[in-house]
Amino acid sequence: MSAVPPPLPPRPAPATPPPRGWWQRHWKWALPALVLTCVSVIVALVATVLFAIRSSMMTSDVYRDAMRRATTHPELVASLGAPVEAGFMPMGSIRTSSEDGGAGRADLVIFVGGPAGKGQLVAAADRRLGAWTYESLIFVPESGTVDDVIRIAEPDTPVEHHPAP
Repeated sequence: MSAVPPPLPPRPAPATPPPRGWWQRHWKWALPALVLTCVSVIVALVATVLFAIRSSMMTSDVYRDAMRRATTHPELVASLGAPVEAGFMPMGSIRTSSEDGGAGRADLVIFVGGPAGKGQLVAAADRRLGAWTYESLIFVPESGTVDDVIRIAEPDTPVEHHPAP
């Protein structure tokens, strides 16, 4: 008998790792691109909603009539200077329904300004039988007191329809 052990079988070749997938090869640029795309889509949706709300308010009869009255009111134009311009985004709400021949309520705050100052145009109007009437339409200067408030329209003044420019 021989004292030499039998030779060892040959060592198998090292197994090649499985090929890396697309994500493993490109994640360093794909992940930031995916996050940026998601953020961009969300920002675009929010901007679309805000512009839709802005557009619906600015095309309402109450907004258009309030701005027309404000830009032609002599005391307000003297206070702010000409031209009187509206701010970017009005605040408030406009609710309408077709019940009772057309009912609704509008409460708007329109930021206005001119060369000599700024302020808020506050409009409150009711809609009955399809016709809007002001409950109040006042201008509140930015740095004024209650005594500085300018009444633009008296209560129960009808809101006039103005076509889109």
